[in-house]
Amino acid sequence: MGSESGGRSYNLTEIFAIKFVLADVLIIAALLLAGPLYALGMVALFVASTFLIWYLTRRSERADADRAAERERDAAEAASERAGDASDPVTRLQERYAAGELSEAEFEAKLDRLIESNERADAAGVETETLELEQSE
Repeated sequence: MGSESGGRSYNLTEIFAIKFVLADVLIIAALLLAGPLYALGMVALFVASTFLIWYLTRRSERADADRAAERERDAAEAASERAGDASDPVTRLQERYAAGELSEAEFEAKLDRLIESNERADAAGVETETLELEQSE
Protein backbone atom coordinates (compact mmCIF):
# COMPACT_ATOMS: atom_id res chain seq x y z
CA MET A 1 0.00 0.00 0.00
CA GLY A 2 1.50 3.29 -1.01
CA SER A 3 0.74 6.82 -0.11
CA GLU A 4 -0.09 9.09 -3.03
CA SER A 5 1.63 12.44 -2.78
CA GLY A 6 2.30 14.56 -5.83
CA GLY A 7 2.11 11.57 -8.18
CA ARG A 8 4.76 9.64 -6.21
CA SER A 9 3.80 6.31 -4.65
CA TYR A 10 5.71 5.27 -1.54
CA ASN A 11 6.11 1.64 -0.57
CA LEU A 12 5.98 0.41 3.01
CA THR A 13 9.77 0.43 3.47
CA GLU A 14 10.04 4.06 2.35
CA ILE A 15 7.21 5.08 4.67
CA PHE A 16 8.97 3.48 7.65
CA ALA A 17 12.30 5.09 6.71
CA ILE A 18 10.75 8.54 6.50
CA LYS A 19 8.91 7.95 9.77
CA PHE A 20 12.08 6.95 11.62
CA VAL A 21 14.12 9.89 10.31
CA LEU A 22 11.42 12.29 11.47
CA ALA A 23 11.12 10.43 14.77
CA ASP A 24 14.86 10.73 15.41
CA VAL A 25 14.77 14.48 14.84
CA LEU A 26 11.80 14.95 17.17
CA ILE A 27 13.24 12.71 19.91
CA ILE A 28 16.57 14.58 19.85
CA ALA A 29 14.70 17.88 20.05
CA ALA A 30 12.65 16.57 22.99
CA LEU A 31 15.81 15.43 24.79
CA LEU A 32 17.42 18.83 24.33
CA LEU A 33 14.39 21.00 25.04
CA ALA A 34 11.97 19.08 27.28
CA GLY A 35 13.87 16.35 29.09
CA PRO A 36 14.32 12.60 29.07
CA LEU A 37 10.78 11.66 30.19
CA TYR A 38 9.20 13.48 27.26
CA ALA A 39 11.68 11.86 24.89
CA LEU A 40 10.87 8.42 26.35
CA GLY A 41 7.15 9.08 25.93
CA MET A 42 7.72 10.09 22.31
CA VAL A 43 9.70 6.91 21.66
CA ALA A 44 6.80 4.84 23.04
CA LEU A 45 4.33 6.70 20.80
CA PHE A 46 6.49 6.20 17.72
CA VAL A 47 6.90 2.49 18.40
CA ALA A 48 3.14 2.08 18.90
CA SER A 49 2.38 4.05 15.74
CA THR A 50 4.85 1.94 13.75
CA PHE A 51 3.06 -1.26 14.74
CA LEU A 52 -0.29 0.37 13.97
CA ILE A 53 0.86 1.39 10.48
CA TRP A 54 2.21 -2.11 9.85
CA TYR A 55 -1.05 -3.73 11.02
CA LEU A 56 -3.31 -1.43 9.00
CA THR A 57 -1.17 -1.87 5.88
CA ARG A 58 -1.28 -5.67 6.10
CA ARG A 59 -5.03 -5.64 6.75
CA SER A 60 -5.58 -3.41 3.74
CA GLU A 61 -3.47 -5.69 1.53
CA ARG A 62 -5.46 -8.73 2.69
CA ALA A 63 -8.74 -6.94 1.96
CA ASP A 64 -7.48 -6.01 -1.52
CA ALA A 65 -6.50 -9.63 -2.15
CA ASP A 66 -9.92 -10.84 -0.96
CA ARG A 67 -11.70 -8.38 -3.27
CA ALA A 68 -9.52 -9.47 -6.21
CA ALA A 69 -10.29 -13.14 -5.50
CA GLU A 70 -14.02 -12.37 -5.33
CA ARG A 71 -13.84 -10.53 -8.67
CA GLU A 72 -12.04 -13.51 -10.22
CA ARG A 73 -14.70 -15.92 -8.91
CA ASP A 74 -17.47 -13.67 -10.21
CA ALA A 75 -15.77 -13.42 -13.61
CA ALA A 76 -15.32 -17.19 -13.78
CA GLU A 77 -18.95 -17.71 -12.83
CA ALA A 78 -20.10 -15.22 -15.47
CA ALA A 79 -17.87 -16.88 -18.08
CA SER A 80 -19.30 -20.31 -17.29
CA GLU A 81 -22.82 -18.89 -17.62
CA ARG A 82 -21.95 -17.32 -20.99
CA ALA A 83 -20.41 -20.58 -22.16
CA GLY A 84 -23.79 -22.23 -21.87
CA ASP A 85 -23.31 -24.04 -18.59
CA ALA A 86 -26.37 -26.29 -18.45
CA SER A 87 -26.49 -26.55 -14.67
CA ASP A 88 -29.00 -24.43 -12.83
CA PRO A 89 -28.01 -21.68 -10.36
CA VAL A 90 -28.77 -23.81 -7.32
CA THR A 91 -26.47 -26.57 -8.53
CA ARG A 92 -23.67 -24.09 -9.18
CA LEU A 93 -24.23 -22.62 -5.73
CA GLN A 94 -24.05 -26.07 -4.17
CA GLU A 95 -20.85 -26.82 -6.08
CA ARG A 96 -19.24 -23.60 -4.83
CA TYR A 97 -20.29 -24.43 -1.26
CA ALA A 98 -18.93 -27.98 -1.59
CA ALA A 99 -15.65 -26.62 -2.99
CA GLY A 100 -15.28 -24.38 0.07
CA GLU A 101 -15.61 -21.13 -1.84
CA LEU A 102 -18.63 -20.08 0.25
CA SER A 103 -19.25 -20.21 3.97
CA GLU A 104 -22.51 -21.64 5.23
CA ALA A 105 -23.89 -18.15 5.88
CA GLU A 106 -22.97 -16.97 2.36
CA PHE A 107 -24.50 -20.12 0.85
CA GLU A 108 -27.76 -19.64 2.78
CA ALA A 109 -27.95 -15.94 1.86
CA LYS A 110 -27.39 -16.61 -1.85
CA LEU A 111 -29.87 -19.50 -1.80
CA ASP A 112 -32.48 -17.28 -0.13
CA ARG A 113 -31.91 -14.66 -2.84
CA LEU A 114 -32.40 -17.27 -5.56
CA ILE A 115 -35.62 -18.50 -3.95
CA GLU A 116 -36.96 -14.95 -3.56
CA SER A 117 -36.12 -14.02 -7.15
CA ASN A 118 -37.80 -17.18 -8.43
CA GLU A 119 -40.90 -16.42 -6.37
CA ARG A 120 -41.00 -12.80 -7.64
CA ALA A 121 -40.65 -14.01 -11.23
CA ASP A 122 -43.49 -16.48 -10.75
CA ALA A 123 -45.69 -13.80 -9.16
CA ALA A 124 -44.97 -11.45 -12.06
CA GLY A 125 -45.71 -14.16 -14.60
CA VAL A 126 -42.18 -14.11 -15.98
CA GLU A 127 -41.11 -17.35 -17.67
CA THR A 128 -38.01 -18.85 -16.03
CA GLU A 129 -36.21 -22.13 -16.41
CA THR A 130 -37.81 -24.96 -14.53
CA LEU A 131 -36.56 -24.44 -11.02
CA GLU A 132 -38.75 -25.57 -8.17
CA LEU A 133 -37.37 -24.72 -4.75
CA GLU A 134 -38.68 -24.95 -1.26
CA GLN A 135 -37.11 -23.11 1.60
CA SER A 136 -36.39 -25.42 4.52
CA GLU A 137 -35.86 -24.12 7.99
